[in-house]
Amino acid sequence: MFTKILIPVDGSELSSKAAAAGVNLAKELGARVVFLHAMVPYIAPYAADVAMVDDRTQMMFEQSIVDGSAKVLSDAKRLAERVGVSCETISEVDSRPEALIEKAVQAMACDLVVIATHRRGALGRLLMGSVTTSLLSILSVPVLIYRDGTMPGDVESSTASD
Repeated sequence: MFTKILIPVDGSELSSKAAAAGVNLAKELGARVVFLHAMVPYIAPYAADVAMVDDRTQMMFEQSIVDGSAKVLSDAKRLAERVGVSCETISEVDSRPEALIEKAVQAMACDLVVIATHRRGALGRLLMGSVTTSLLSILSVPVLIYRDGTMPGDVESSTASD
């Protein structure tokens, strides 16, 4: 059914849970996994067309995101290795993660995306957008959205015991 699953990871607990679910699905299907981490670009603060920081600040920022990305991807890779799922990792800089995900799906010939949703409210989606919502309209492959049952707004279901 699915042979190559793209799993975007951001280092959050929810993303790690989605990655674990995606890896378990891949194991069940005999699929391979591609982990993707999108790094944010450096944007220097400006005042009256003058940069407020020096080059050293930019270099320190860029090194910290590269180091952080390596850790996020290393943690994800360990998830796959633990259960014997073949995986690859991608780390790229882009201010629009959804565009990077779309590009990776095409370049890596992925046929499913497993992604966590942080379930921002209407105001959060308006101000910050929703990567997951954007993906639903731009991707040509299925998107499996991982939701944690402990997220705000979730209602616990209860069953009556006899």
